[in-house]
Amino acid sequence: MKPIAVNWKINLPNQKQIREMWQQLKFEVVEDDFEFINLLKTNLGGLFHFKGFRVYENEIFDWFCSRGRLDEIDFDKNFLLSKRVLETFPYDIKTEQPHREIEKEPNFELKSEFVIDGELAALLFYGGAYGSEIKKTPKEVKSLAQDFCKELFGEKYTCDFVRYYTSNSAWNTWFIDFIIDYSYLIVCMETRTIWIIAYTDSD
Repeated sequence: MKPIAVNWKINLPNQKQIREMWQQLKFEVVEDDFEFINLLKTNLGGLFHFKGFRVYENEIFDWFCSRGRLDEIDFDKNFLLSKRVLETFPYDIKTEQPHREIEKEPNFELKSEFVIDGELAALLFYGGAYGSEIKKTPKEVKSLAQDFCKELFGEKYTCDFVRYYTSNSAWNTWFIDFIIDYSYLIVCMETRTIWIIAYTDSD
């Protein structure tokens, strides 16, 4: 598949094209194993979720994604809150059903790609309400986060290769929705993969 890239030959898509795009867009769940993710799972309290999604080629989606303008195409509603994504979260213990959306919106913020490794390193080092059990120095943790970024997007810290979004609010029923709710969205252009890292905890 072609990487997600800016196509200067296409004008701004209209609302009809965007609606049709969401009807046609296909994506598949990606299962992969990373040392850094395993460290997060074993050293943080609370609940942790990690999943990848490979998006098939679509020039309308690519137009907005490549420009960091996912907020203009109802990405939250049509992707994050889609049945396909919500079903990847562990089933609700109480209802034994897939998780669902809540009244709060995801409110993802586009951030500099250069802070990805630092923010993920901070999550592993500091943890949630009761801290992290990691027994490594800040330098070692930062290096692990950098290695993770190298695996995902070759440490190519520019918007041509990666886009980074974060949210500090609950956006589906999996989150505890009490003080600590973090989500990290990493879009890797070359592999057309969207990685979701979610963490929730309470005191």
